[in-house]
Amino acid sequence: MFQGEIVPMLWDCWPSTWDRLERDLKLTRCRLCFVTASDVVREMSKRLPDVHFVHIPEGLDVNDYTEGKRLADRQIDVYELGAQHKYFHKKLLDGGLSEQCKWVYSTRGQKKGLACVYDKWETFTSQVADTKIIISFPMCMRNPKENGCVATLTMRYWEAMLSRCVIVGHCPQELMDMIGYNPVVEADFVDPCGQIEHILSHISDYQSMVDRNRSVACLFAPWRARMDLIFAELRQYIH
Repeated sequence: MFQGEIVPMLWDCWPSTWDRLERDLKLTRCRLCFVTASDVVREMSKRLPDVHFVHIPEGLDVNDYTEGKRLADRQIDVYELGAQHKYFHKKLLDGGLSEQCKWVYSTRGQKKGLACVYDKWETFTSQVADTKIIISFPMCMRNPKENGCVATLTMRYWEAMLSRCVIVGHCPQELMDMIGYNPVVEADFVDPCGQIEHILSHISDYQSMVDRNRSVACLFAPWRARMDLIFAELRQYIH
C-alpha cells in the first residue's frame, strides 16, 4: 500500500472551487500545498491553518520563445492572447479595428475571435513574435462571476514579454511585486480604439519598453528558481 504524502501543485483555483478544494485537502490530509495564485494561498490558509500553503508563480521555458523582429517590422497589429475581455473586444470590433486585428473565422465564416488554437506549437510562437500588441486581462476581469477577486500572473504575460510585444490590458499585482514595475499599458476602457490606434501609430516609441520586458522575463519567468523553492519547502515540511 502506498504510504507517501500527497503534495498538490494547484493551478486555476477560482472561488467557485474553494469549498471542494477545502474538502479534498482535508480528506487527503495534506500538510503542504503549492498554489500559483497568491489570493488562493491567503484564502486557503485561513480555512486550513494546519496546511502550509506556498505561492509558486506560473513559469515557463524561456527557450520556447523568440524575441522576434523590431515592433515596426512586425506584420500582425493586434492579437488577443487567451480568453477575451468581452467589453474591450466588442469596443474594438465596433470601432472598426477588425482589419488591423488577427481575427479568426470558423469554416462557416463566422467570427470566432482571437483566442485561436494552432496546430503546431511553433506556429503559435512565431505568430506571437510577429505581433505588435497583445491584449491580456486577468481572469477576474474577464469572468468575474466565476473567478471573483483572483488576479493572478499567468503564462500569457511571460509569453508576451518574451516575444517583445506591447501588452495592453491590466497587470496582475503579483507580476508587479515580482519584477518591481508595471510592464503593461493599462487599457483605456473609455476609448479602446483610440488607444490602440495611437500605440500603433507610435509603435517605435515602445521598443525600449518591450526590450526591457524581455530581459526581465528571461530572469523571472524560468521554472529553475521556482524549483529551488519547491525543494526547499519539501525538505522542511515532508519527512
